[in-house]
Amino acid sequence: MDNTNEHNNDRLNQLKSGATLVKRKINGRKYSRQFYLNEHEDYISYKKSRRLFGKPRIYYVRDIDEVRSGFRAHTFDHLVKRRHIKPNDETRAFSIMYNNHRSELHLLAPNKDVRDLWAAGIQNLVDRHTGKTLHHLLQEENWILKYFRAADLDKSNLLSKQECRRLLTNFLHVQLPNNVFEQIFKTADQSQEGLLSPDEFIAFFHLLTRRKDLYHIMQQHIANGQSRTIEDIHMNIAELLTFLQTVQHQMMTVTTNWDDGKSELSGEYIERPEQVQKLIDEFELNSELREQGLMSLDGFRNMLLSSEFDIANPLFTRQIYQDMTRPLCDYYINTSHNTYLFYSQLSGESNPEAYNRALLTGCRAVELDCYDGSDGQPIVTHGFTLVKPCRFESIIRYMEPNLFKTSPYPVILNIENHCSTEQQKEMARILKEILGDRLVTETTVDKNPEKLPSPEDLKYKVFVRSKKREKSNKSQLSKKKLDSDDRNVELLSESIQDTVTDLFVYLQNVSYREYEYAKIHYSPLHSSSLDETRFEKISRDNPADLILQTTWRIIRTYPGGLRQDSSNANPINSWNCGVQMAALNYQNEDDIMPLCYGKFLDNGGCGYILKPDYLINAQNTKYNPLNPKSGVDLSETLTLTVISAQFLSRSNTTTMDIPDPYVIISIDGVPCDRQIQKTAVVNNNGLNPIWNEKFIFEIKYPQMALVYFTVHDYNPISVDDKLAHFCLPFKAMQTGYRHVHLRGSNNNPIHSTLFVHVEIEKDCDELFSVRL
Repeated sequence: MDNTNEHNNDRLNQLKSGATLVKRKINGRKYSRQFYLNEHEDYISYKKSRRLFGKPRIYYVRDIDEVRSGFRAHTFDHLVKRRHIKPNDETRAFSIMYNNHRSELHLLAPNKDVRDLWAAGIQNLVDRHTGKTLHHLLQEENWILKYFRAADLDKSNLLSKQECRRLLTNFLHVQLPNNVFEQIFKTADQSQEGLLSPDEFIAFFHLLTRRKDLYHIMQQHIANGQSRTIEDIHMNIAELLTFLQTVQHQMMTVTTNWDDGKSELSGEYIERPEQVQKLIDEFELNSELREQGLMSLDGFRNMLLSSEFDIANPLFTRQIYQDMTRPLCDYYINTSHNTYLFYSQLSGESNPEAYNRALLTGCRAVELDCYDGSDGQPIVTHGFTLVKPCRFESIIRYMEPNLFKTSPYPVILNIENHCSTEQQKEMARILKEILGDRLVTETTVDKNPEKLPSPEDLKYKVFVRSKKREKSNKSQLSKKKLDSDDRNVELLSESIQDTVTDLFVYLQNVSYREYEYAKIHYSPLHSSSLDETRFEKISRDNPADLILQTTWRIIRTYPGGLRQDSSNANPINSWNCGVQMAALNYQNEDDIMPLCYGKFLDNGGCGYILKPDYLINAQNTKYNPLNPKSGVDLSETLTLTVISAQFLSRSNTTTMDIPDPYVIISIDGVPCDRQIQKTAVVNNNGLNPIWNEKFIFEIKYPQMALVYFTVHDYNPISVDDKLAHFCLPFKAMQTGYRHVHLRGSNNNPIHSTLFVHVEIEKDCDELFSVRL
């Protein structure tokens, strides 16, 4: 064990011993509790209080989003201002953000050392949990025994057949035929007592979760495969090399570290036996097989579950590989609408943590609706609703540490300004004070001031997009038609131009006008917003006009005002027309948000995606998404076989019904490519359903296409529940046998997977080849 692991283990042991920490509430109340990390290291809690009906809350590591030391939370800020705590308490303070930043736990330790111990220890647990995939967990006895402990209701440390059957139904979500269950139980019950010890249960679990689908694949790719049993099947180096070359067309990522501290990923085809041996050494658990250069079924499973073999190509998803020196208008930008909300458009509160959630999921353009506060300080809220306001300063201050955690590229503050002259001055002061030299206050040096800069030019910068007083006279201004997001917006007063005009350098918001007018009166620094109703009309009646404007200036679309439930319009339509900023309600986990997560999975998740050349150069290509015969992209054929799924969970914890899963695969892109196909239903099996169903998709615009997987639970008497999903760009798919690591609600990583086979062919008269 190295020193780092030894230090981490010592730290976690101290957390298990516990410490007295004081919970602080925003109303000033405080509760002293003996906190501890549970022995299995999957949650923190505290010992029961003296309250008669008090029940300790459990904070699961899997639900924790962030750990912050000091007063880096709105609650602590409020407590300091109300003098409930002292400024010098900051060295003892830390906060835990969980439930997708929707919930918070604020604690004071006895001293700085204890605070640092707990903050670092919990962060270590979160990092460790985040780094684990299913192939890690299947090797972890503690994870497997979690099921054992859940089923051992009488705490006897033994499981009867009845308890095992209950476990299969309640926790592993599968109904086994009696003869299959009896055979597995008998094989695992080495003592022949009709009870399983923890060690015997681990054997039972491994027998239960053996991958028969992978066994059949191995049989097809080794000599005398049909004579091999599931227990003794293995691949030698030559057989595995052939499989990786001819079936997987597998590349392995190689990291090159440069002298300037930067690193770069590149792909290296597997061509040599020593490369195969390296894979065997990494994934084969049996030391004797490793030494002989053999890979067993479990090793084969571990390899195919690893990130290198994921359906999403790591060269696309784990690094920024696109040209980032083009003007901003050449990129799709990950954009949020009414970012301050966590729930509906009509109630709740404006919350700084909603910005942190959006930023940490890759968003690069956030929205602030700003109004005058009663105390002279500007606030952010949804006007004329029951949404509780939050100070503008609090939002900027508490999102500042997370601005560049997921991406080095610029953050855009889309400010809808309803403030008076004096409070606009306060907004300017706050932005300059908190953001400092990261705030863009002038055009980039040695660049054309009438041309948009690139993401690379604005690395680690923040700039404002808003409406600005224009130089034309008032009669001209009054004639301009305001878009719906511009109504009731106070234009910046001329009397404070010297104070704030330097904040509005790029993306000055103007009304959308037809192409000929825009070409004469607007520059690339002018940006326009369209609500979904007006966008739909323009994109239907005159898409070419809109597309041409997106080649030299930035357009933003956003959900219509009737979407009070925070639902979303489909951003695909905006992206098809070259719209850079398709703003979405991040607070809503509808069927639309996964399209955004899938789109911006590309280019290392940096939030900026380079548009296809035929959109960037639409003046020459005459691209039109409504014309399937434009011939600007090379058609491809996707043949997708949905083979199986693993460890599907119920959609909610209130039902005890075993899932009856089926899979829907949709292609989302230009209208001619939109297609949906689905598998049959597998009854009573969320653990390891098998489909083996093949689907073929013809795709005319591959560069615009997203592949969207959803797993549903069939219900004959009500709406089918969605169990999990995953979406990715078609061009980022790897061919061969691939696992799809599914996502749950709020796009959270879960341990459910789909297993598929992918084949992609380019449709070309001159060339017929499989994309490797």
